[in-house]
Amino acid sequence: MAVVKQLTKRAEELHDGGSPDAALTLLRQTTEILSPAEMASVLVLLRQQQHDLLADNLIHIYGRDQTDQDVLYAAHELHEQGLPKDAGAILRAALG
Repeated sequence: MAVVKQLTKRAEELHDGGSPDAALTLLRQTTEILSPAEMASVLVLLRQQQHDLLADNLIHIYGRDQTDQDVLYAAHELHEQGLPKDAGAILRAALG
């Protein structure tokens, strides 16, 4: 969980510090090493901190770039954590 908190904090710092492209690059690079559960946790933290643009971008990046199985697991985890709209969004991102 420490990795999830560090990643989320760093992405927020980059974004709020005027480097939104660097924040997106960080999220894109880390989606390759995050488990679906970790990705869902990052998304939950971003939503809680009201970084909706970063959360929306993470959904699109993860849904587009990860395997179907990982996306399904992530969608399930998002649904379980109370984010059914984000679960649906990640599935749509994977489709298109």
